[in-house]
Amino acid sequence: MECLTCTESLTAFMDGELSPDQAKKVEIHFTQCTPCHDDYQSLLHTYQLVEQVGLLELDPDLWTRIHSEITDLSPSESTWLASLRSLFGIRWVPIAAGTLGVVFLSLFFVNQPNPEVQQAFHEYVREREQLELPRVRVSQNASSLELRTAYPNPFIVHDHRPQENPFKLE
Repeated sequence: MECLTCTESLTAFMDGELSPDQAKKVEIHFTQCTPCHDDYQSLLHTYQLVEQVGLLELDPDLWTRIHSEITDLSPSESTWLASLRSLFGIRWVPIAAGTLGVVFLSLFFVNQPNPEVQQAFHEYVREREQLELPRVRVSQNASSLELRTAYPNPFIVHDHRPQENPFKLE
């Protein structure tokens, strides 16, 4: 028997829920395997501690009060909104609604395209399409001719004068 199978079966073994054959296999394993025996001893100690704890004596009217509290809930109070209200209190509802409103409005305005940026982008695309661009061979195989347009890098600086480091701390 594997240790994992033994440790997963320990509670069932201690509760007497295993068949006699399975119980014997578990018992043989944990008597021969030190880690599984330690798990068994720990679980046995836990069982002994639980047995020492006495039953709680509750007020006989407790279950009656619990039942009446559950059944006295009106249908309108059992909605998810009532649950939120009881969890956060009524004062948080306007704050949450305002926050959600601000979030949705900011998402609306953030996603609106800037006309100047759009205009600059369209001009760049038009200029790029009008360029006479060289075609370069992509594949190394001489039998297939695959060409790709070599677009120029727009971020290359053609001014070769020395420039200051833009990342220098001042």
